[in-house]
Amino acid sequence: MKTFNKTLIAASLATLGMAAAPAALANVEASATVATSYLWRGLDLGSGTGSISADAVYSTGGLSAGVWVGSGDTESGTEYDLFASYAGNLGGLGYSVGWAEYNYPTIDSDDAAGFQGGELEDYVYSLSYAGVTATHYDAKDSVSSYNTLSFDVLGFGVLLGDHDRQGDAADVEMSHLDLSYGVNDSLTFTVSTIISSSDTQNEPDTTVVASYSLPF
Repeated sequence: MKTFNKTLIAASLATLGMAAAPAALANVEASATVATSYLWRGLDLGSGTGSISADAVYSTGGLSAGVWVGSGDTESGTEYDLFASYAGNLGGLGYSVGWAEYNYPTIDSDDAAGFQGGELEDYVYSLSYAGVTATHYDAKDSVSSYNTLSFDVLGFGVLLGDHDRQGDAADVEMSHLDLSYGVNDSLTFTVSTIISSSDTQNEPDTTVVASYSLPF
């Protein structure tokens, strides 16, 4: 899912089915991805180290569900995510309602504020029209949220993301801009820049990520 939103923003839980038209038949897709870093919502969680991940998604009609497994987060360790969503269209307006759970089995929850047994959850809502998609990630059991506005055309993608982490161990607001280009169905380059942050230790920074994905 982060090959979904984390690794590329493609791995952006835009990842949760993002207002796609319902498919008529059941379908299962799986892929593996290698990336130069673990980019998640404008943050380099890998501190410049590489990332390996794999995902599998089952879809039927407007429903989809899947699992994402990945490495590369130097602080939280190995991760696996579970997610499900329902997507459809009303005229030219696309919509998606979903849920995602991020699990970190190597984390001691007693040492990680905000983690419940080494896991976090989001409710995810999105609307899309004419190639523009707005997505809201509402953290369960928290007043924190993350919002994105994105646009994709001819292999180019632009995403503006905004973190609002009120009520966390440290209240933080941060915005970032991601520019991506898909050379083909497998190779993608992303440039992510923090454009504002209330955390004085988190100075504006730019991360460049190359990722390569293959179906299996």
